Amino acid sequence: MNNTVVRPKRPSFSNMESIIEPLQKEFSIRFFAFNEIPRAVVWAERGNIAIHENYHSRRRRSYHVICSEKDNLLRLCRKIGIPSSYVTASELYRFWHTTWFPKTEHDHS
Repeated sequence: MNNTVVRPKRPSFSNMESIIEPLQKEFSIRFFAFNEIPRAVVWAERGNIAIHENYHSRRRRSYHVICSEKDNLLRLCRKIGIPSSYVTASELYRFWHTTWFPKTEHDHS
């Protein structure tokens, strides 16, 4: 008898572009894959908002949100429900950042 528990697959965030598309009306914002982090940093240092893949948690994916303009990042955070207290200055780069755990239609929390 096979006692293997089948767990549902975690939702894919390959559709992150569709999540941020509505935000592009208000923000200069782009999504970057994990292997594009250097490009995301350059984009963010120019005052734009960059979102890149960040595997912060094994249980659910997270995204790093970065921008050299703190006010722009705080405005985005208000829009997407991230407390402003979560925004911190980078110790290595010239930008502000936070981690985002976007909710999906598959979340049950």
